[in-house]
Amino acid sequence: MSKPPLRDLLPLTQLFRLERIDDQTFRSTASPFSPGSARRAYGGHVYAQAAWAAAQTVKDGFTIHNVSGFFTLPGLADVPFVYHVKVIRNGGSYCTRNVSVVQSEGKGIAFTATVSFKLTERSTVEIWEGCDLYKLYAAALDGRGPEALPDAPGIDTPQYRATLNQEGRRVDEFPGLRCKEADMREWNKGRPPLEKRQLYFYTPIGEMPLVSECPNMHAIAHLYASDRNSLYLIPNILGRGGDYTQMASISINVVFNGTVEDMDVARNGQGPKWFCQEAQVTWIGGGRGLHQSRIWSPEGRLLATSWQEGLVRFGRRDECRSVDGKVSRL
Repeated sequence: MSKPPLRDLLPLTQLFRLERIDDQTFRSTASPFSPGSARRAYGGHVYAQAAWAAAQTVKDGFTIHNVSGFFTLPGLADVPFVYHVKVIRNGGSYCTRNVSVVQSEGKGIAFTATVSFKLTERSTVEIWEGCDLYKLYAAALDGRGPEALPDAPGIDTPQYRATLNQEGRRVDEFPGLRCKEADMREWNKGRPPLEKRQLYFYTPIGEMPLVSECPNMHAIAHLYASDRNSLYLIPNILGRGGDYTQMASISINVVFNGTVEDMDVARNGQGPKWFCQEAQVTWIGGGRGLHQSRIWSPEGRLLATSWQEGLVRFGRRDECRSVDGKVSRL
């Protein structure tokens, strides 16, 4: 069966465009991505757009450096989000905002976030971590750049991949970003669950403003990417990709470690810039799991670190064994 071409996808800047209701209230104007074309909205959309709404209330020069968000109700893809921004503090170097998000159907707050901004600051001490992804993950990447990797599906489970293949589609139509994923099976082979990794590469769709003029839109691109297929890694590393019975994000936190210049996602003379999310799971238990990731710049500098707590419940099948001296349920 021939695969239908993907339609033109909404550029990142249009996807996050806001309608200003008053000085501290904003409404979304574009529908978010809905994994599997269900009615539920992709959580990374409301997470990133809440930070973007907060950014409309700070002075020039203040850039997002930390966003902590909590999901309290499922987001609906066909109902606009309304963002209420509250000023917590305007300081000389830092400022803080709280954002409460509701939808017009009105069942209460669906999402809340604390967003911290800071002025650019140069220190006499600058220490940052670097990584040669192509050396570390040679078994998975085999020297191939992101363009040569397959597109990431909207739901990273074996069952959903089979559904896409049956429909003659390779991927979903994900707006705002082009997303690629590495096949990590060879690298992960023989490793215990908590030592397995997944690599996602992303670059924005459409033109971006200069990072010197609008750094927060560049930060939004990374916040939006941070939630991409994140919790699906939990059942996948256990070999139970289709065995979970419930899954939902509880909280997500991203801290930017790099500079404003490191955030720059705009195309350069050599083409698109591809950033990499190196993801892992560090804990599973009690109906929850913890997804962590490091986001690397194309130059191999650590740009951001993320933590996401999720509700993940499995079926009745339980096995117990010791992994590195610790008891793990697999």
